[in-house]
Amino acid sequence: MRDINIDRILSLHTKAPLVDLHADTFSMSKDSPRFVEGSFETKLDLPRMFEVGLWAEAFSLFVYPKWGDEIPEKWREIAHKQLIGIESAIASSGGKLRLARNSTELLENRNNGAVSAIIEVEGLHSLCGNLEDINMLFNRGVRIFTLTWNNSNDWATSCMDPSANSKGLTALGEEAVRKIDALGGLIDFSHSGEKTFWETMSIIRKPPICTHSCCMSLQTSPRNLTDEQICAIIDKQGIIGVNFYPGFLSPKDKSEVTSADIVDHIEHIVSLGGEENVGLGSDFDGVSYLPTDISDCHGLVNITREMIIRGFDEETLLRVLGGNFLRVFQ
Repeated sequence: MRDINIDRILSLHTKAPLVDLHADTFSMSKDSPRFVEGSFETKLDLPRMFEVGLWAEAFSLFVYPKWGDEIPEKWREIAHKQLIGIESAIASSGGKLRLARNSTELLENRNNGAVSAIIEVEGLHSLCGNLEDINMLFNRGVRIFTLTWNNSNDWATSCMDPSANSKGLTALGEEAVRKIDALGGLIDFSHSGEKTFWETMSIIRKPPICTHSCCMSLQTSPRNLTDEQICAIIDKQGIIGVNFYPGFLSPKDKSEVTSADIVDHIEHIVSLGGEENVGLGSDFDGVSYLPTDISDCHGLVNITREMIIRGFDEETLLRVLGGNFLRVFQ
């Protein structure tokens, strides 16, 4: 049973659609041509997306707070350069990589033989408190807005902040959330503190998402979601992309963590009623370690294989691989 034909797996990826909700590839590599041509310095590039059947990747605009000499205006400049990098890759791909601002465009891209780039900004600190930047980013195709990274900012409190349970959105953050939601952007709660989570959940009308998070019940970490949070996301018809980082997946040593641990988190969300609310959020090129059987995006086949082994029916499997996100990405 464990010797599942790779052709069967890739056939499922063709049907899925296969979507990954978070990668830092353009934040860590500034060389757009290498992404288009193929670069084994990263975990993900255009040729490998086609090889594994990855229909779409959500690429982050991420600025590590220590970059730019920790000067906020430089953060804004760095994020802008990353956005130009994604736009340049799209322009130089010969039509093989295209922007997707919603599920309709993603499916149209696929029908035209292209894979899709979804753009998200990770941590609103790079906006430097400028509400107008939300309009600018939305107009250039950004559709996912992650409120914080590991640092709190002008808008919201991070899960890594000691006051995460007592401080949430600022007044500016509440205004930003309402603006993003009204525009049609998706609020991403990965990295958000718990008070930020609950305050924001009471505001938004669009489905909530966590692009790269795991389950607190299986591994204790400030970055992981409690069952109460998971159920709230399910109730609001949102989605959770399970993160591949070993430290979020399991208390085991990183050398013992495999794709089976990822599927454990998928199964836990499903057990809470989240069959239509779970997906994949690898964090490729954003984490220092991956499960032992996932060296790069080719390793996605091992997650699919594990779900087949555990008896996921095809309808559920296709939802997890990407169908659930298509429902949310309107």
